[in-house]
Amino acid sequence: MRCTNRWFIVSLITALAPSLLAHPSAAQSQASSDPPLPRPSASAAPLVMKLLTVDMRVGADGLYTQRVHWELTPTNDSAASRAGQQAVSYSAALEDVQIIEAYTLKPDGRRLAVEPSQIFDQSPQGALQFPLFSDERRKVIVFPSVAANDTIALTYLKRALKPEFPGQFMSFDMFPRAIAWNEVRERIVTPRGFPLTVEAHGVEFQRVTGQNEVTYAWHFSAPDPLTADIAAVSPYDREPRLFASSFKSYADLGRAYARLAGPKAAVTPAVQALADQIVGREKDRRSQAERLYDWMSGHIRYVAVELGQGAVAPHDADTVIADGYGDCKDQVVLYSALLAAKGIPSEMVLINLGNSYTLSGPPTLAQLNHAITWIPEFATYADTTTGVAPFGILPFNEYGKPVVHALATGGALRTTPLLGPGAATVTLTTVSRLGADGRLSGTSTTTATGPFAVLLRQFGRIVEENGAERVLEALLAREGGSGTGDIELPEKAGLGGPSYSISAQFEMQPRVPFSPGQGFPMPPGIRLLGFTGDNLMGSIYNGRLPATEATPCWSGTMVEDLSLEPPPGRQFVRLPADTRISTDNLTFTAHWSQAGRTFRVRREFASRMTQALCTGKIRAATAAVLPQIAANYPTQIVIDGN
Repeated sequence: MRCTNRWFIVSLITALAPSLLAHPSAAQSQASSDPPLPRPSASAAPLVMKLLTVDMRVGADGLYTQRVHWELTPTNDSAASRAGQQAVSYSAALEDVQIIEAYTLKPDGRRLAVEPSQIFDQSPQGALQFPLFSDERRKVIVFPSVAANDTIALTYLKRALKPEFPGQFMSFDMFPRAIAWNEVRERIVTPRGFPLTVEAHGVEFQRVTGQNEVTYAWHFSAPDPLTADIAAVSPYDREPRLFASSFKSYADLGRAYARLAGPKAAVTPAVQALADQIVGREKDRRSQAERLYDWMSGHIRYVAVELGQGAVAPHDADTVIADGYGDCKDQVVLYSALLAAKGIPSEMVLINLGNSYTLSGPPTLAQLNHAITWIPEFATYADTTTGVAPFGILPFNEYGKPVVHALATGGALRTTPLLGPGAATVTLTTVSRLGADGRLSGTSTTTATGPFAVLLRQFGRIVEENGAERVLEALLAREGGSGTGDIELPEKAGLGGPSYSISAQFEMQPRVPFSPGQGFPMPPGIRLLGFTGDNLMGSIYNGRLPATEATPCWSGTMVEDLSLEPPPGRQFVRLPADTRISTDNLTFTAHWSQAGRTFRVRREFASRMTQALCTGKIRAATAAVLPQIAANYPTQIVIDGN
């Protein structure tokens, strides 16, 4: 069930192409009804895919043979340097890959073949640390003497030795518009009667039924690339793409995954003994689930490997206990086994951990790259892989997502809850003063709840890993100065409640001293979680994102309360005017006040969302006011010049 050429394309785009995001569209049937693609840029593409052909033949048992050929031209030296090494990923337990031909073609017609000694079979980066973790392998091809305007060509054969899901087949591809695609032809041939459902967006599709076989063919061409296609959602939600699957529904996919993963969560003597040790004499069932969750978060290291990279089957619970680490599906297996040992049912849930908010019509893993746990008894989703999220709290990007529950029976498609009002808050309080020499000193305290607390706890881990002095130095440099200080983290006492605080004391010398008579913005002190109003409803500084483009949005509240005392014998001039900006879904206020010689500004941003994405009128209204919020931050205050 490997996708066709996506490993090559995804790695290539990550390495070489600018960010591309277009308007997401709902999954359609076989033919696309997407709106026309944006107008191309006149700029030359750094990469030109002259030809890509993918021919796949699928058997009645779901096994396949795939032949891929591509010819790629980098148009500048930087692109050539990065494109000269390519990799074909495969699952060692499930697939076999044979490199048939690879060469560099010079503009004068010279053809420089890749020798066998220039092809390396490797484990992916990080695999040596975790040898039992993944069976993913890579054929790394090093092309000789690659320069701008050369063409590198590769032909390889991939054979499925064993299906990931018995009798089933899945394939998906997408074509990022940062590349110039001169000619793409993909084909899947199946026995007649094989239950394949397909879907295409922005790609031509044709189905031909023969006497014994059915051929599904796609054609794509986009020779003029987009170099300013800015967006905020996943390419699998919006780029030209295709999907194919033999699963009839996501319920079938969920059942297949349950059959694959369920036995790995068996309650063994080792699992039972560990669960009893962790829970101790605790009788309350929710408290038991929370203790097991806290133990998982603190004792089983998370190793990030997406579903579909290597085999999708998890390791068994005993193996994860013995290793002390696991990927998302391994962690869910162990947590489920520990819960079962205390008589608490749970379900594995497949979700997208990134910025994809749709699922393809044909059931695939294209947009399902992560696994979390659902505990029906407490109506709670839990993700132990974060390591820092209190029980019942998820990271921002797991709210409002379509998910697939791996169940033996019943419906599988659901949606994680949206963030409710008041569930995500962050407050920055800074009390600072200016010395006669222009040095700024003070204290900043950041307090967060909900998913903001997850981010703040992750920052706390960065401090622990790198040291407070080094982190503070970087933070002060970001604010435009240098100096000294300290960062205070709460004492370690488990994950604790939903609230978390970090304080920082600082003394800094700005690059440009605060001078009498010259205006300057109110110093924020040590800002850990971004500007108030930024990112909950989209970036306040990304003016290039079109107002028609969908953006992930969340309900939440952000506050910053900043005060500044002028140097001895000085005072501030002219209190700035207050600001109020609002739409139906957000409110931003900035209130200035004075107490004695001290100026103070309180900025507050509150958003209210009943859907996961800002689209249509909500997005247009939001896009109109975000730059106004950004414009509030340079508001100047002035020290008298006497």
